[in-house]
Order: sequence, then C-alpha cells, then structure tokens
Amino acid sequence: MEDRNLYGRAVEPDKRGRHKTFGSAVGAAFSDMIVEKNEFFDSLVDNWRRLFPDQPARPGRYEDGKIFIYVKNAPTLFLMRPRLPTIKRRLAELPGAPKKIELRLEAHAS
Repeated sequence: MEDRNLYGRAVEPDKRGRHKTFGSAVGAAFSDMIVEKNEFFDSLVDNWRRLFPDQPARPGRYEDGKIFIYVKNAPTLFLMRPRLPTIKRRLAELPGAPKKIELRLEAHAS
C-alpha cells in the first residue's frame, strides 16, 4: 500500500503543496495581506451604489492596476460579463480615473 500521509509521515518536498519552504509560505502570506492603496478605487468603493444602483456586484479589490468586481455566484458572474464595457466607460468618465481601466469579475459568497 502506498504511503498517503495517513499517520503523520512526512511528505517528500517534491510532493508538497505550492510552497516548498516555510519562508516561501510566509512570504506569500505577507504578500496576501498587503493591500494596494489607490485613491480612485477608494472613491469607487464609497460611491459604487450611487453610480451603479442596479448592478448585482461590488468592487472587491484593486491589484496590479486591475479592479476586481465581486459577485455572489457564477450565474451572476455570467450576467455581469456583458455589462463590463458599460461599467468601464462610466468609470473612465469619473474624475481621477486612470488612463487604462481593467476590470475582472470574481465570485465571492461574502
């Protein structure tokens, strides 16, 4: 029978998860905690419901120049995809908008 780590036996490094070392896991945890600050995104979060009252979505995070928009489930994500160009045009008209706006959709239950 093959050892599947049933009794706490160590797993070889090449069969471990995405992190090969403890340092790499800690580095990834810290990078996940860093929140990129952006004034445009902060104002978007504050004014989202006023700007888009009929959208079943909300701005979730700003990362690497992309605005991630959260929806509750996959069907809503499918519904929102055709609306992205309209949202993008509307965001580009706002004061302080970046020259290039990239939107991404993500399903988040919370």
